[in-house]
Amino acid sequence: MNHHQPIPQRLIPSWVPRALALLLGVALLGACKTNVLSSKTEDDARQLIPVPICLKRLPRSTTPGAVVSLSSEEYWSLLLPSYDGGARTIDPSALDCSGRQSLARLSPPDARRIRVDPEKVTLAASADGMKIVWLQSHPLSEGLYEGLMAIMRQRESYMEVYAVGIHRGLPKGTRFTLQRMGPRLVVEAVQEACVGEGSDRRCNASTSVYLMTTGALRHSAAFPIEQLVRMPDRDGYGPVEYRFSASAEYRDTSIELTEHLSVNSKGQGETRSSDLQRALRLENGQLLASGESLWTKTQRELGIKPR
Repeated sequence: MNHHQPIPQRLIPSWVPRALALLLGVALLGACKTNVLSSKTEDDARQLIPVPICLKRLPRSTTPGAVVSLSSEEYWSLLLPSYDGGARTIDPSALDCSGRQSLARLSPPDARRIRVDPEKVTLAASADGMKIVWLQSHPLSEGLYEGLMAIMRQRESYMEVYAVGIHRGLPKGTRFTLQRMGPRLVVEAVQEACVGEGSDRRCNASTSVYLMTTGALRHSAAFPIEQLVRMPDRDGYGPVEYRFSASAEYRDTSIELTEHLSVNSKGQGETRSSDLQRALRLENGQLLASGESLWTKTQRELGIKPR
């Protein structure tokens, strides 16, 4: 039987324990860093490919592999399980498909059933089969409606819903677009009202921005993109036209806005123009404006009350 004799302490160089400790520390640090990077990569992937907050089975298509075409009424029943197709009513205090009471604050506390028009649905298709759906359940004054808005994607046999929120607007002239700010999904809702035809066509338009966070669509910003107003000229040359336009560029942590104002007088053409660059920057989950809109300043100068 062999007996191992302990190595005398004096034969072990003094630098060996320190070197071993250093190597162990580097290994542990590398492992921690790898775990942190892996966690961050997974978080980014979840944002790029959002996790559904609810899944709803769909009726199967008669053609294998085909996606069924849904009726307007089916969107109501999928997103709002309290929808009664026979009575065409919903319970505003009931849970939506994600388990939230999204509509509760839109109705009086004692409201149990409210009647809806199942045809009051706005759909907007986006990339990768994504859809934005707006159900107009609560009529307000002057043609305005409020109701549930959702980001969803339809598969062969089921519907994935990624986020829900509340949108207010005029059904006519509303269009939705899905944007990205880095890994974040953003819903851009443009409200446009136009009059006239051809070269005489004039429009007023504004944008509302909804950030998607943990399955919810939260209204985070609004800005004008096209505005026009005519004012009487004090010098008697006829009406003066103030025309405003803006373009938006979505970046990782901001929305960059380029604004232009043109002032035209009848018989004189353009008498003045102004340009402004500003941004809506994402800070702590909020979109904060770097400065006031050029159109807001113009309204104040003209004594026009903002809508």
